[in-house]
Amino acid sequence: MLLSIPVLLAAVAATAWAYPGGHLTITFDGLRQLDSIASTPIGSLDDATAYVGKAAALCGITDLPLALGDIGSRLAAAELDAAKDPDKVVSDGQVAEAFNFMSDKFQVPHPAHLTASDIVQYRSVMASIFPHIFSPKRVSGSRPVGVVVMLYQLWYNGGITDGVKKAAQLDRPPGSLKVTGGRIIGRSWTPNENTSPFAGEYQAAGLTYLRGLSPDQLRSFLDQLARIIAPREGGQL
Repeated sequence: MLLSIPVLLAAVAATAWAYPGGHLTITFDGLRQLDSIASTPIGSLDDATAYVGKAAALCGITDLPLALGDIGSRLAAAELDAAKDPDKVVSDGQVAEAFNFMSDKFQVPHPAHLTASDIVQYRSVMASIFPHIFSPKRVSGSRPVGVVVMLYQLWYNGGITDGVKKAAQLDRPPGSLKVTGGRIIGRSWTPNENTSPFAGEYQAAGLTYLRGLSPDQLRSFLDQLARIIAPREGGQL
């Protein structure tokens, strides 16, 4: 069974929806490939730029400059900062703030207001499957591209699903669940189990809002979002 998940945050998604040919879906195999890429050390801006570009390609965005503009270069610079200094990560509180900002902007009828604790819970569960994209709970925050993926998944699912909440209680180690042929093995659990009834509300509200923005309004939205998730310890985004 394949899990269809658009992957790259509202920032990337908003631009891609406005850009002809943008197509944001990814299978379990795509996430597995991204996790493998994320495991490669980043030692230079070229490394970080290549990582961001490959991540975008796995999401169906093949023309990175057209689709992302300077968002791609800002993500790459932030990834390099995080690689050089583990304090320059995005905090769980910032991720929750960004999600709640999106909920407010999209005017979701029944918004799921998340907290930092919710984000720790979510990323620790996802790290049990994809330990290089998502930071385990022992880490103080998330790398920028991991934040991008996480925010987009949270939007797509309307917050944190019951399946994730149940899985979080098991406190599985990073990488303890393996994905093979679209199936998760090792004490079965699938991230789309018990999908939130509000997922449809979030998807519809987000698409309606983003498609109604002018290019200038879209840029303003992206800039506000980027400011919220900019690493606090001198990092950049």
